[in-house]
Amino acid sequence: MANIYIETKSNIQTSHYNWIDLIRIVAIFQVILIHLSFVIFYKDETLSPNWVAANLYDSISRMCVPLFIMVSGYLLLSKSEPISVFFKKRFVKVGIPALFWSAFYFFRGLDKKVINSLSLADGVPLFLKAIYLDNAEIHLWFLYVLIGIYLVVPIIRVFVSAATSQVLIYFSIIWFVASSLIEFVERLSGFETALVIPVVSGYVGYYIIGYLLAKVNLSRRGQILSALGIIIAIAVTFFGTNLFSDDASPLKFYLYSYFSPPTVMAALCGFLLLKYLGQHLGQASKIIRIISNTSFGIYLTHIFIIELLRKGTFGFRLYSWMGPSWYMIPITAIAVFFISFTIVFVLQKIPIIKLLVP
Repeated sequence: MANIYIETKSNIQTSHYNWIDLIRIVAIFQVILIHLSFVIFYKDETLSPNWVAANLYDSISRMCVPLFIMVSGYLLLSKSEPISVFFKKRFVKVGIPALFWSAFYFFRGLDKKVINSLSLADGVPLFLKAIYLDNAEIHLWFLYVLIGIYLVVPIIRVFVSAATSQVLIYFSIIWFVASSLIEFVERLSGFETALVIPVVSGYVGYYIIGYLLAKVNLSRRGQILSALGIIIAIAVTFFGTNLFSDDASPLKFYLYSYFSPPTVMAALCGFLLLKYLGQHLGQASKIIRIISNTSFGIYLTHIFIIELLRKGTFGFRLYSWMGPSWYMIPITAIAVFFISFTIVFVLQKIPIIKLLVP
């Protein structure tokens, strides 16, 4: 094992918070980049300079959701607690914010005349339908995915606690085949396979891989290989999307999938490299911790902040397509990030309200 070694439990316990904090910050900033890029990517002329810029920032950021899920997998699968305690904590942490922000974004998106004419009997079914169809707001789907995973976490805990590292590695390989490789081959060939691999599919795979990779620490060579893996994965997504941008291509948007081979590669390498970097933050770890504590709140609020900046609510207008996207996307992302952080940081100091931005 020249490139990695397995950490002991004591090593993980004393160092994990710093690297988890760093991963969360990187992931939430990437989420913002995606939500500022997709508008240009889907509406601008294909292969125009702005479109290419949006494609680049989106390609760089595709690992964000897998990173969040892998961190959650490590944190929750490493614990042992009664099922009732687990679900009570998850309801407070995710359930309450999911209900509030789904309602907030759903009713905010309705026309005022529609809202005024809605009765409670009409409004509640419409709201529940919006949640069911995942159209309350573009980013809230992630909350529903988390809730779905939480339902099976007690079962997964039993599996990982009894499984050896060899079994977990085998699971990860089969998951990659089932969730990523099969679809990739089908899209390339144009034929669907009859092979179905049950159980090991979807975001649960990232959950278990996060638990597994958290025990891995990179050597110097491993760090270089991980960085190279990220660069290659981003390059494949970027140039591949450019190449397959024709409407007729079955791979046009596929490389953006959170299960495409380059995204999986970027996520795994990114997790390992950020873990290493997060263990060597020094004095910066204090600031990183403060920012990280607001990451979920930033996720919940940033879409609203993007809209307020576009409308000029803060006294100035700022949005990713108001100029060349090469620099407007990152500039807007930085502004959205720090405004969201500031608002969430303040809200977290207010009793009751802090439950909405945990």
